Amino acid sequence: MSAPRQGIVHATMLAPDLAAFCAAYTTQLAMAVQRQGTLDAADADTLDLPDLAGAPLAWLANSAGQPVLRVVEDRAAVVGEPMFRHGWLSLEVLVGDIDTLAAGLHAPFRVLGAPANLELSDAIRAAQVLGPAGELLYLTQVKAAVPPFDLPMTRDAVAVPFIGVTSTPDRGASHTAWTALLGATGWAFETKITVLNRAHGRPLEGRYPVAVVPMPGQCLVEIDQVELPSTPAQRAAGLHSLCLRLPAPDAAALHDAGWQVRPQPDGRHSLRGAAGEHVELIVAVDA
Repeated sequence: MSAPRQGIVHATMLAPDLAAFCAAYTTQLAMAVQRQGTLDAADADTLDLPDLAGAPLAWLANSAGQPVLRVVEDRAAVVGEPMFRHGWLSLEVLVGDIDTLAAGLHAPFRVLGAPANLELSDAIRAAQVLGPAGELLYLTQVKAAVPPFDLPMTRDAVAVPFIGVTSTPDRGASHTAWTALLGATGWAFETKITVLNRAHGRPLEGRYPVAVVPMPGQCLVEIDQVELPSTPAQRAAGLHSLCLRLPAPDAAALHDAGWQVRPQPDGRHSLRGAAGEHVELIVAVDA
């Protein structure tokens, strides 16, 4: 029996209309509703959403049958573009043929940028898409190895989330926090981020301070430093949390690095990062 997947296990989305969200993903993104139910109290507490205990939810599976999205209905969640708030900015999803997939997308999806090769490498081709709950998806095809990054490839229409992108006011603080959690330093550099430049009306060649930190399972976290005005605290629809399976953390070291850590009775951990991003942490057990 193979060991459980490490790195990004699944993502949790909040959607004001669960049925409409699921319909969009099943008809246009090659996903299927694997099961439906309600959010139990333990999961709600781990997600830092205690008031949503009992809310309807659905698990969406990719084209290989793996459950990769947990969608929780939150009728009060505010739909808005994540480029204008800190915390989780985007979920990057591995796909087999981005040009074909993007060509078939229509409302309620909105393609923000046509498929294009990344400045980083012509072997990575991606499109940026806003979904029905305001979630930002980077749909990414990896065509060949891109050293020094360890990236997955697929022939499936839609495979797995493999990168979480967070928007932060301070790359250094977020980089320190994620280095402590993942046990790796990664890379820091500057690059253009077209989707942010377009959203903020900046020159398309404008660059941002970025850090990329690897994690097990051919996954990464990307940290984008973005200057934003202060906004009222509201619970946003879209990407709420990433579930990660990682080696057991040192809670004191995580706290010192800027994480808010809440151990759960079942052994999971509820984490808040330096930019407000939420992580549901499952401790990996050695095979």
